[in-house]
Amino acid sequence: MSYLGIKRRRDLLRRRWQFAAVGLTIFLGVMMFVTSYDAYRNLDASYRGMYERLAFADMTVTGAREGFAAAASGLDGVEVATTRRQADLPLRVGGRAFVGRMVGMPAGRQPDVDKIDVTEGAYLPAGAADAAVAEVHMADHFSLSPGDSIEYFDGAVWQPVRLSGVGVSPEYVWPARNSQDIFAPADSFGVLFVPEGLLDGVAGTFVQEQVLMRYEAAVDRGAVDGAVRAAAREAGAAAAVSQADQPSNKTLQLDVLGFRQMAIAFPVMFLLAAGMAAYTLMTRLVYQERHVIGTLRANGLSRAAVVRHYLSYGVLLGVGAAVLGVAAGVPLGWSTTYLYTKELGIPDTVRELRLLTPLVGILFGLFAGVLSAWAPARAAARTDPAEAMRGFSPQRRGGRSLAERAFPPLSRLPVRWRMVLRGIGRNRRRSLSTIVGVTMALVLILASWGLIDTTKQLLGDQFEKIQTLDATVVFAEAFTDGRLDEIRAVEGVDRVERSESLAVSVRSERGGYSTSLSGFEVGTVMHGFPEGSLERDGVLLGSTLKTELSLTEGEDVTLVFPDLHTQIVVPVVGFLEEPLGTFAYMRSDLLAGDLEAADPPVSAARLESPDTSVALVRFVDGADRAAVIGRLEALGVVAGVSDERVLYDTAQQYMGLFWVFIGMMLVFGGLLAFALIFNIMSVNLAERAGELATMRANGFSRRQLAALVTGESLLLTFVAIPIGLVAGWWAARALLQSYSSDLFSMTLNVRWSTYVLSGLAMVVVTLLSLWPGIRAAGRMDLGRVVRERSL
Repeated sequence: MSYLGIKRRRDLLRRRWQFAAVGLTIFLGVMMFVTSYDAYRNLDASYRGMYERLAFADMTVTGAREGFAAAASGLDGVEVATTRRQADLPLRVGGRAFVGRMVGMPAGRQPDVDKIDVTEGAYLPAGAADAAVAEVHMADHFSLSPGDSIEYFDGAVWQPVRLSGVGVSPEYVWPARNSQDIFAPADSFGVLFVPEGLLDGVAGTFVQEQVLMRYEAAVDRGAVDGAVRAAAREAGAAAAVSQADQPSNKTLQLDVLGFRQMAIAFPVMFLLAAGMAAYTLMTRLVYQERHVIGTLRANGLSRAAVVRHYLSYGVLLGVGAAVLGVAAGVPLGWSTTYLYTKELGIPDTVRELRLLTPLVGILFGLFAGVLSAWAPARAAARTDPAEAMRGFSPQRRGGRSLAERAFPPLSRLPVRWRMVLRGIGRNRRRSLSTIVGVTMALVLILASWGLIDTTKQLLGDQFEKIQTLDATVVFAEAFTDGRLDEIRAVEGVDRVERSESLAVSVRSERGGYSTSLSGFEVGTVMHGFPEGSLERDGVLLGSTLKTELSLTEGEDVTLVFPDLHTQIVVPVVGFLEEPLGTFAYMRSDLLAGDLEAADPPVSAARLESPDTSVALVRFVDGADRAAVIGRLEALGVVAGVSDERVLYDTAQQYMGLFWVFIGMMLVFGGLLAFALIFNIMSVNLAERAGELATMRANGFSRRQLAALVTGESLLLTFVAIPIGLVAGWWAARALLQSYSSDLFSMTLNVRWSTYVLSGLAMVVVTLLSLWPGIRAAGRMDLGRVVRERSL
């Protein structure tokens, strides 16, 4: 081994903890990139593989006039267009009644579009009239298997069907009822795939006609989508939903987006932090070895050799840590993909090793190491041998610190505390590196913690301030005022109100948006509205539509009701900021009056249908929820009861994957914070070894030195904390905005305690980072250090 190689090995061993801290940040950054990028690509491939195999619809049109399927199949880019029917109606499983969905399928063969993957039992047999295949989420929740019986309400009586199998559908990988109800509880929503002919006996008010389309390969999807939507509008369709906007797929893509952002933003932040830490370490190394560099240069070592030598530190560090990061990230990414697809019941799990991923990961580490070492290496090569061998002499005169000039009484502090203040400005680069390090650490921690706070606040607002009801009751018969009296008489019920729930398409000249419209009585206690907003004559819309359709308050919009086959024109009277979903709301009396005056008109009797009107219920404080719901279900006129508390629990359950994702960010951010600050503090202490030894030789005790170094570092940390909190707030806000959509309206809401705890965490990390260095400084050989300083 050459003498430079021996020197490099000894330097790495002598500063092993500082190099290890830098290596840890590179390792974490590369591991996060490989894990999240592989998970992102594998999840995307898993979804696409399943969608292709099961012929997932590229466009679903609801409520178009007869003959639209034939017209659509003739459009350029459309490969096939098929028709089907589906019905949202009461189902009953083992005594549990709820509003589920029945989807018509051809018996004896899979459909051309939106097939199902039968995982247990068999597909619908030819000629079967009362068979069904249960969607896997429903089957898992109720422990259903082939041969079990389920009942459905056809509008008059309960009818039985027998399961022939259990299957996975590309439409319900994420079991969302619709785009505005993505957290449907498993015991309040389920899907059955039944023979098309079975729906002939279901009341027409429950049934929707749909046309499903698949596009040709390699077409311009945007252009075909536009052509299909235009044809659907001409055919009077109520809604045209592309694959990108299909509720299940749209929700899943939010997770794919999260992994993709995690694969870029956080690894880049980690590697920037690693680069800064490595730069700090290499700069201090070159500074401390000025006399060594001068000696080597005076003895004939070329500048190029000096550059190569110090660059080799960064190369070895970056590549070594990156290789370890790749080795850990690949299996972790595969495990993440497997656990995710298993949780969602996705049958196609793709786990591939893409050579680009480890290659980019290693290049990340290499660039972080080389770029951080380049400037110090060039500085070492430019060092004048004679100047370097004379040692370092300060070029600046001492004087009062900025704090003393701003607040003159500080000049009367004891000497040791004035040393703390003046030490900050004496080496501005060292002080700046500490401030930047603490700031970056706070950005990582606060960005993660801010998401946790905001999500908790979001769910709390949605289920405690907006959806303030306890249960929703669906009737098996027409709604009358007498139904309210029956529910009001149930023990444990405090209040009951009638509400209308209708599928609607909000349309303006700039486009349309499919959602649901709810009618509430004035003074409702079942939903939180801004004071006076519901009393106005018009429609309230979710705030997303303000930008989605470029709407303004007072502007007229057309509300198209696919199930009622009519439409009305009403003004927009306000926009609501609600965390989950983008809904429409009207006064019940106004809605009924406008529908009765529509063309064609809708009678009040039609609004009493079980598929339209429901009862909203509030329980007595402290009531036994299960007992009250059981008594409601026992009423003969009730088809199903939805417990809103279960809906909240379901949202929490589905957010479990999100919590894991954020938890990983928080843990990694904490590790980075410690590694980064530990490295900077350790390097700073190593750089000041001679200074500290001189002070010890002049009578400073170990306790006084520890107080001096700790005071200076804590002061810099306190300076950095407000900067880091502001930067962290902006980072959290930017990250949150990337998740916001018509499904989630997320406004950053960070608790004051989070700011306090984040700041305290930086103080603790600073103290922990100083401890090893202070102990080493206390044990240093004063004679050896002073002799080295005098050379």
